[in-house]
Amino acid sequence: MASGQQIDLAKQRSVGGILGATARLYRGYPLLFLILALAVMAPFELGVLAVTGYGPLRRHESTGTSLLLLLLRTSLITPLIAALHMQAVIAIGDGRRPLLRAIAMGGLSVLPVVAAAEIAANIAIAVGFIALVIPGVLLSLRWAVVAQAAAVEGEGWLDALRSSQRLTSTHYGHVFGLSFLAGALATAASLGARTIPLGSTAGVASVAAGIAVETAIASFAALTLALLYFDLRARPQTAQRSKREYPHLRDLD
Repeated sequence: MASGQQIDLAKQRSVGGILGATARLYRGYPLLFLILALAVMAPFELGVLAVTGYGPLRRHESTGTSLLLLLLRTSLITPLIAALHMQAVIAIGDGRRPLLRAIAMGGLSVLPVVAAAEIAANIAIAVGFIALVIPGVLLSLRWAVVAQAAAVEGEGWLDALRSSQRLTSTHYGHVFGLSFLAGALATAASLGARTIPLGSTAGVASVAAGIAVETAIASFAALTLALLYFDLRARPQTAQRSKREYPHLRDLD
Protein backbone atom coordinates (compact mmCIF):
# COMPACT_ATOMS: atom_id res chain seq x y z
CA MET A 1 0.00 0.00 0.00
CA ALA A 2 1.45 3.33 -1.01
CA SER A 3 2.53 5.53 1.86
CA GLY A 4 1.61 9.15 2.50
CA GLN A 5 2.46 11.66 5.16
CA GLN A 6 2.54 10.82 8.87
CA ILE A 7 -0.14 12.40 11.06
CA ASP A 8 0.29 13.74 14.60
CA LEU A 9 -2.19 11.85 16.78
CA ALA A 10 -1.23 13.81 19.91
CA LYS A 11 -2.59 17.07 18.51
CA GLN A 12 -5.82 18.79 19.50
CA ARG A 13 -7.95 19.75 16.52
CA SER A 14 -11.05 21.83 15.93
CA VAL A 15 -14.03 20.31 14.11
CA GLY A 16 -12.72 21.79 10.90
CA GLY A 17 -9.25 20.51 11.74
CA ILE A 18 -10.53 16.96 12.14
CA LEU A 19 -12.37 17.11 8.82
CA GLY A 20 -9.26 18.58 7.20
CA ALA A 21 -7.07 15.83 8.66
CA THR A 22 -9.55 13.27 7.34
CA ALA A 23 -9.22 14.75 3.86
CA ARG A 24 -5.40 14.74 4.11
CA LEU A 25 -5.38 11.08 5.09
CA TYR A 26 -7.53 10.25 2.09
CA ARG A 27 -5.14 12.17 -0.16
CA GLY A 28 -2.13 10.45 1.37
CA TYR A 29 -3.69 6.98 1.24
CA PRO A 30 -6.30 7.22 -1.52
CA LEU A 31 -7.15 3.53 -1.57
CA LEU A 32 -6.33 2.23 1.90
CA PHE A 33 -9.40 3.36 3.83
CA LEU A 34 -11.83 2.70 0.99
CA ILE A 35 -10.49 -0.84 0.59
CA LEU A 36 -10.88 -1.47 4.32
CA ALA A 37 -14.51 -0.34 4.21
CA LEU A 38 -15.27 -2.03 0.89
CA ALA A 39 -14.03 -5.39 2.18
CA VAL A 40 -16.79 -5.22 4.82
CA MET A 41 -19.58 -3.37 3.01
CA ALA A 42 -19.54 -5.24 -0.30
CA PRO A 43 -20.16 -8.74 1.15
CA PHE A 44 -22.81 -7.33 3.48
CA GLU A 45 -24.72 -5.48 0.77
CA LEU A 46 -24.46 -8.38 -1.68
CA GLY A 47 -25.71 -10.72 1.03
CA VAL A 48 -28.68 -8.43 1.68
CA LEU A 49 -29.38 -8.33 -2.07
CA ALA A 50 -29.29 -12.12 -2.30
CA VAL A 51 -31.68 -12.59 0.62
CA THR A 52 -34.11 -9.70 0.16
CA GLY A 53 -33.80 -8.77 -3.51
CA TYR A 54 -33.08 -5.15 -2.53
CA GLY A 55 -29.90 -3.32 -3.54
CA PRO A 56 -28.07 -0.72 -1.37
CA LEU A 57 -30.25 2.11 -2.72
CA ARG A 58 -33.41 0.23 -1.69
CA ARG A 59 -36.39 2.16 -0.33
CA HIS A 60 -39.09 -0.40 0.40
CA GLU A 61 -37.94 -2.72 3.19
CA SER A 62 -40.49 -3.80 5.76
CA THR A 63 -40.10 -2.58 9.32
CA GLY A 64 -38.84 -5.99 10.42
CA THR A 65 -36.24 -6.12 7.65
CA SER A 66 -35.09 -2.58 8.42
CA LEU A 67 -34.64 -3.41 12.10
CA LEU A 68 -32.72 -6.59 11.29
CA LEU A 69 -30.40 -4.74 8.92
CA LEU A 70 -29.87 -2.03 11.53
CA LEU A 71 -29.00 -4.69 14.09
CA LEU A 72 -26.46 -6.28 11.75
CA ARG A 73 -24.91 -2.93 10.95
CA THR A 74 -24.56 -1.81 14.55
CA SER A 75 -23.41 -5.14 15.96
CA LEU A 76 -20.99 -6.24 13.24
CA ILE A 77 -20.49 -3.98 10.21
CA THR A 78 -19.86 -0.63 11.91
CA PRO A 79 -17.66 -2.11 14.70
CA LEU A 80 -15.47 -3.96 12.21
CA ILE A 81 -15.00 -0.94 9.95
CA ALA A 82 -14.19 1.18 13.02
CA ALA A 83 -11.64 -1.35 14.26
CA LEU A 84 -9.93 -1.58 10.86
CA HIS A 85 -9.70 2.17 10.46
CA MET A 86 -8.26 2.56 13.95
CA GLN A 87 -5.50 0.05 13.18
CA ALA A 88 -4.64 1.95 10.00
CA VAL A 89 -4.63 5.37 11.68
CA ILE A 90 -2.35 4.13 14.46
CA ALA A 91 0.09 2.66 11.96
CA ILE A 92 0.21 5.94 10.03
CA GLY A 93 0.54 7.97 13.23
CA ASP A 94 3.46 5.80 14.34
CA GLY A 95 5.18 6.28 11.01
CA ARG A 96 4.74 2.65 9.95
CA ARG A 97 3.58 1.46 6.56
CA PRO A 98 -0.10 0.47 6.86
CA LEU A 99 -0.11 -3.13 5.66
CA LEU A 100 -3.53 -4.55 4.83
CA ARG A 101 -2.78 -7.98 6.30
CA ALA A 102 -1.60 -6.55 9.62
CA ILE A 103 -4.54 -4.14 9.77
CA ALA A 104 -7.02 -6.93 9.05
CA MET A 105 -5.51 -9.17 11.73
CA GLY A 106 -5.57 -6.35 14.25
CA GLY A 107 -9.15 -5.38 13.44
CA LEU A 108 -10.45 -8.93 13.68
CA SER A 109 -8.58 -9.54 16.95
CA VAL A 110 -10.42 -6.70 18.71
CA LEU A 111 -13.79 -7.14 16.97
CA PRO A 112 -15.48 -9.05 19.83
CA VAL A 113 -14.85 -6.31 22.41
CA VAL A 114 -15.60 -3.52 19.91
CA ALA A 115 -18.89 -5.16 18.92
CA ALA A 116 -19.85 -5.75 22.57
CA ALA A 117 -19.16 -2.12 23.44
CA GLU A 118 -21.14 -0.86 20.44
CA ILE A 119 -24.09 -3.14 21.17
CA ALA A 120 -24.24 -2.12 24.84
CA ALA A 121 -24.00 1.57 23.95
CA ASN A 122 -26.61 1.34 21.18
CA ILE A 123 -29.11 -0.46 23.41
CA ALA A 124 -28.81 2.24 26.06
CA ILE A 125 -29.01 5.00 23.45
CA ALA A 126 -32.13 3.44 21.90
CA VAL A 127 -33.79 3.25 25.33
CA GLY A 128 -32.85 6.87 25.90
CA PHE A 129 -34.50 7.96 22.66
CA ILE A 130 -37.60 5.92 23.40
CA ALA A 131 -37.83 7.43 26.87
CA LEU A 132 -37.50 11.17 26.37
CA VAL A 133 -35.28 11.71 23.29
CA ILE A 134 -32.87 14.04 25.11
CA PRO A 135 -31.29 11.21 27.15
CA GLY A 136 -30.68 9.40 23.87
CA VAL A 137 -28.91 12.44 22.42
CA LEU A 138 -26.74 12.82 25.52
CA LEU A 139 -25.84 9.14 25.54
CA SER A 140 -24.98 9.34 21.83
CA LEU A 141 -22.49 12.10 22.62
CA ARG A 142 -21.16 10.29 25.69
CA TRP A 143 -20.41 7.11 23.77
CA ALA A 144 -19.43 8.67 20.44
CA VAL A 145 -15.97 7.03 20.52
CA VAL A 146 -16.77 3.83 22.39
CA ALA A 147 -15.80 1.62 19.42
CA GLN A 148 -12.52 3.46 19.02
CA ALA A 149 -11.71 3.14 22.72
CA ALA A 150 -12.50 -0.57 22.63
CA ALA A 151 -10.33 -1.04 19.54
CA VAL A 152 -7.10 0.40 20.95
CA GLU A 153 -7.11 0.39 24.73
CA GLY A 154 -6.91 -3.38 25.18
CA GLU A 155 -9.53 -3.52 27.91
CA GLY A 156 -13.10 -4.81 28.16
CA TRP A 157 -16.29 -3.36 26.76
CA LEU A 158 -17.28 -1.84 30.10
CA ASP A 159 -13.93 -0.06 30.26
CA ALA A 160 -14.51 1.20 26.72
CA LEU A 161 -17.85 2.69 27.79
CA ARG A 162 -16.17 4.39 30.75
CA SER A 163 -13.31 5.62 28.60
CA SER A 164 -15.61 7.18 26.00
CA GLN A 165 -17.62 8.82 28.77
CA ARG A 166 -14.46 10.24 30.33
CA LEU A 167 -13.10 11.53 27.04
CA THR A 168 -16.30 13.24 25.91
CA SER A 169 -17.63 14.42 29.28
CA THR A 170 -16.50 18.06 28.98
CA HIS A 171 -16.53 18.26 25.20
CA TYR A 172 -20.13 17.55 24.20
CA GLY A 173 -20.32 20.67 22.03
CA HIS A 174 -17.17 19.65 20.15
CA VAL A 175 -18.45 16.10 19.64
CA PHE A 176 -21.88 17.33 18.56
CA GLY A 177 -20.39 19.77 16.06
CA LEU A 178 -18.34 17.08 14.36
CA SER A 179 -21.19 14.55 14.45
CA PHE A 180 -23.61 17.07 12.97
CA LEU A 181 -21.35 18.12 10.10
CA ALA A 182 -20.20 14.59 9.31
CA GLY A 183 -23.79 13.35 9.47
CA ALA A 184 -25.00 16.13 7.19
CA LEU A 185 -22.33 15.30 4.60
CA ALA A 186 -23.16 11.58 4.77
CA THR A 187 -26.90 12.25 4.46
CA ALA A 188 -26.37 14.54 1.47
CA ALA A 189 -24.26 11.89 -0.27
CA SER A 190 -26.84 9.18 0.40
CA LEU A 191 -29.80 11.27 -0.74
CA GLY A 192 -27.89 12.45 -3.79
CA ALA A 193 -27.17 8.87 -4.84
CA ARG A 194 -30.86 8.00 -4.55
CA THR A 195 -31.86 10.78 -6.95
CA ILE A 196 -29.70 9.40 -9.78
CA PRO A 197 -31.84 7.38 -12.24
CA LEU A 198 -30.08 4.00 -12.29
CA GLY A 199 -33.03 1.74 -13.02
CA SER A 200 -33.99 -1.12 -10.71
CA THR A 201 -32.43 -1.01 -7.24
CA ALA A 202 -31.33 -4.60 -7.84
CA GLY A 203 -29.71 -3.78 -11.19
CA VAL A 204 -25.94 -3.89 -11.67
CA ALA A 205 -25.51 -0.12 -11.99
CA SER A 206 -27.65 0.63 -8.95
CA VAL A 207 -25.97 -2.02 -6.80
CA ALA A 208 -22.48 -0.89 -7.79
CA ALA A 209 -23.31 2.77 -7.15
CA GLY A 210 -24.98 1.93 -3.87
CA ILE A 211 -22.04 -0.10 -2.60
CA ALA A 212 -19.67 2.70 -3.62
CA VAL A 213 -21.70 5.31 -1.74
CA GLU A 214 -22.22 3.14 1.35
CA THR A 215 -18.50 2.32 1.40
CA ALA A 216 -17.49 5.97 1.19
CA ILE A 217 -19.94 6.99 3.92
CA ALA A 218 -18.88 4.17 6.27
CA SER A 219 -15.18 4.91 5.71
CA PHE A 220 -15.65 8.65 6.22
CA ALA A 221 -17.56 8.12 9.47
CA ALA A 222 -15.01 5.64 10.83
CA LEU A 223 -12.05 7.85 9.96
CA THR A 224 -13.52 11.05 11.43
CA LEU A 225 -14.39 9.22 14.66
CA ALA A 226 -10.91 7.73 14.83
CA LEU A 227 -9.41 11.21 14.63
CA LEU A 228 -11.98 12.50 17.12
CA TYR A 229 -10.87 9.81 19.58
CA PHE A 230 -7.22 10.89 19.37
CA ASP A 231 -8.22 14.55 19.53
CA LEU A 232 -10.10 13.88 22.78
CA ARG A 233 -7.15 11.94 24.19
CA ALA A 234 -4.96 14.97 23.56
CA ARG A 235 -7.22 17.22 25.60
CA PRO A 236 -6.51 18.08 29.27
CA GLN A 237 -8.64 15.46 31.04
CA THR A 238 -6.62 12.65 29.46
CA ALA A 239 -3.18 14.14 29.92
CA GLN A 240 -2.30 11.59 32.59
CA ARG A 241 -2.59 8.73 30.10
CA SER A 242 0.04 7.85 27.54
CA LYS A 243 -1.11 8.77 24.05
CA ARG A 244 1.17 6.14 22.53
CA GLU A 245 0.30 3.14 24.67
CA TYR A 246 -1.28 0.43 22.57
CA PRO A 247 0.22 -2.75 24.11
CA HIS A 248 -2.05 -5.21 22.32
CA LEU A 249 -1.06 -3.84 18.89
CA ARG A 250 2.59 -4.83 19.19
CA ASP A 251 4.10 -7.24 16.72
CA LEU A 252 1.12 -7.11 14.34
CA ASP A 253 3.48 -6.22 11.52
